[in-house]
Amino acid sequence: MKPSIPDTGTVQRLDGGNAVLRMHHEASCSKCGAAAIGLCKGGLMRELTVRNSKNARVGDRLKIGLVQRVQYTGYFLAFVIPPVALLVGMAGGHFLATYSGMPALDVITGFVTMIVVSFFSFKRLQRLDASHSIEILQVLSDPRDPGPSMYGQEQIPEYYRSCS
Repeated sequence: MKPSIPDTGTVQRLDGGNAVLRMHHEASCSKCGAAAIGLCKGGLMRELTVRNSKNARVGDRLKIGLVQRVQYTGYFLAFVIPPVALLVGMAGGHFLATYSGMPALDVITGFVTMIVVSFFSFKRLQRLDASHSIEILQVLSDPRDPGPSMYGQEQIPEYYRSCS
């Protein structure tokens, strides 16, 4: 689920402080790569359990999205930690190569450091994904409250308002 294209779902049942949604899976899931790297499970599920922070009721249509903190933490774990580990490993390997006389040790140490740190970074990313990482952004419609009625309100066409 891309954060710029929130997905929608309908509340099927309430489970304590959580709401179980039936996902509608619009274009956001088919074009998103977040599920492929572990940031979102929304595209893989037909039903999704989210924390009911907006007090939604059964039958409500909701707009859901990724929690910003979880999203940024996932980006940091996936895209910042591995390159930093590569650079730190290469710097440490450079000093080891200088003292040991093996010039290729900096590249080997940097690569091994990046692989090891990336492994633990992606494990942490999977644990982050297992927690509640999707939230209700907005209640779109409530079948019990259709909203204000337009009956009894007189509509004045735009061209009459602009002539005065």
